[in-house]
Amino acid sequence: MYHRLDFFFSAHCPSCPAALRCLRQFASTRPNVIVVEHDVEVSASRELAKRYQLIATPALVIDGASVLYGVPHPDRVAARVDETTDHRVEG
Repeated sequence: MYHRLDFFFSAHCPSCPAALRCLRQFASTRPNVIVVEHDVEVSASRELAKRYQLIATPALVIDGASVLYGVPHPDRVAARVDETTDHRVEG
């Protein structure tokens, strides 16, 4: 089973590059974590962000349910990943 982390970013967001580095580093330590990047300037990603009712970037949706905003601390991401079990992706 895999955990899916949907990361929403914008080219105009000054915090997004740091958040993405943090998530990539976190995922490199967890073989069961997949990070999917979504540029909110792209129509399909913008629609997905609306479905999740996101209000800002950077935003992280964990397993389709848990949302974090800003540059996430790896311990906080780990805690949320470990909490979510209902929406994991079969792998």
